[in-house]
Amino acid sequence: MFHPFIQLKIYNEELVCGPGLITLLEFLRGADSMKGACAEMGMSYSKGWKIVNRAERELGYDLLVRQHGGSRGGKCELTEKGESLVTRFRQMEKQVNAYAETAFEEYFPEYLPYD
Repeated sequence: MFHPFIQLKIYNEELVCGPGLITLLEFLRGADSMKGACAEMGMSYSKGWKIVNRAERELGYDLLVRQHGGSRGGKCELTEKGESLVTRFRQMEKQVNAYAETAFEEYFPEYLPYD
């Protein structure tokens, strides 16, 4: 079945925020560590930090509260701004996809399923 596929990405000079960062932040909610979140995503630990650090640099604020290693190991939690970014990105993504579906129906009616 034909359908539109839209992938939302936000740029400044470089990619600031996209599905990879948002998914990583969502995994961090449950894993509480970068290592655990990256493992769940099948992403390297270094790439996870690279994505987060680049986004924080471009956005100008912290997405994570970091607690470095020690006897209990490291831990990461989303900041309020990090939580807000995830929520707003997912809301915008939902709205953009709804618009894309409507536009697709208007411009490509021949590819719609018939009942």
